[in-house]
Amino acid sequence: MFQRTVLICFIGLLIFPGHLEARQESTPIPDAEATESSSGQWSLETSLSFPMARIYMLKASYKYSEKVELGIGPAFQKWENLSHSPLGQTNAYTLLMSYRYFFLGNFHAEVELWPAWNKFESFYDGNTYRGLELWAEYKLGYRLNLSPRFYLNLQPGIGHAIWMQKKWPDIEYNSYREFLTGSVIFVPQVMAGIRF
Repeated sequence: MFQRTVLICFIGLLIFPGHLEARQESTPIPDAEATESSSGQWSLETSLSFPMARIYMLKASYKYSEKVELGIGPAFQKWENLSHSPLGQTNAYTLLMSYRYFFLGNFHAEVELWPAWNKFESFYDGNTYRGLELWAEYKLGYRLNLSPRFYLNLQPGIGHAIWMQKKWPDIEYNSYREFLTGSVIFVPQVMAGIRF
């Protein structure tokens, strides 16, 4: 008897979805999107995880539409490799640009471009390599609203080099595909943000 009742209710929801929608409209429940809409279209974000790798960034994001946010901001990279390729320390002044798309509630995908002027000090040959570079990062994430203004973005991803004006000495590749795949890194990103 119980199984038949559950089946009838399930079929009723499929045939008459309008009743469910009308009920939801009549009983407003505060959710993450409603909380977000009470704030402005601008937000500022910084990474909580990147400073562990000596990368510092600040990004201003603009809510272009309900699903899309565009971001831009400065970053400075001073990471160092002592045990694996490329051996050396980077000193990269970077402009960060991003496109974030919300596909399911607070779940989102993001693409970031990191054009930079880098002064890479190689521990492999002792020389300094100055030049322009372009890196990209691809992330999947979830925005966790802590209050109407403050939030965390949990968004792990991967990054890789796209182009380098000066090739570092211990990066070996025979094709552009090897260059891309050989530079892939894991990006454990946790962002803190505030809306205006």
